[in-house]
Amino acid sequence: MQNQNSIQEELIPLRQLDGCINTISGKKFNLLEPTVEMVDLFDIAKGLAYKPHFGGMSPRFFSVAEHCLLVRYLLIKNTVHVSPGIELAALLHDAAEAYIGDMLKPLKVHLPFYCEVEDRILKVIFERFGLKVYLLKLVKKYDLKAQEIEYNCFFKGSEYPLKYNDPETALRIYHVELQLAIANFQSTYQV
Repeated sequence: MQNQNSIQEELIPLRQLDGCINTISGKKFNLLEPTVEMVDLFDIAKGLAYKPHFGGMSPRFFSVAEHCLLVRYLLIKNTVHVSPGIELAALLHDAAEAYIGDMLKPLKVHLPFYCEVEDRILKVIFERFGLKVYLLKLVKKYDLKAQEIEYNCFFKGSEYPLKYNDPETALRIYHVELQLAIANFQSTYQV
């Protein structure tokens, strides 16, 4: 076990930070200047499956990945014809959070730079998978509906059957669904 002094010696001084993080895939992801080459499907799946939604303030663990699956479910359930692009957009609408976390809304609205970083990352992710950013506007009402359902389940005792999975199970489910949605989108649009 290392002592406190040797741990501090190994830390990079803040002035030397380059805006990058290391990801589970081994890629270096630049939070301030992301590129499509930095985006990795498994990094997104792992990041979202292991991040709690609502800042972890739910009665049981509920990941951002599970939230994205609920948004996609609501979209499919309430739409006559769902294009593969909008389905994929629903699964990826919070994908930037895989890299920067799920910021709580009461704080997020006071941090415009954070919002700019999040938007930039999300645009690069959508570009990586051949999606148009305008699809986010089409997904937004299902995102808000999902948040309402989650809030009512977490804090008001609603009986809506939310799935509460541990992070590893959420990762497996979300990763497979994401791969299927990407394959469906790419086969439909020859991306």
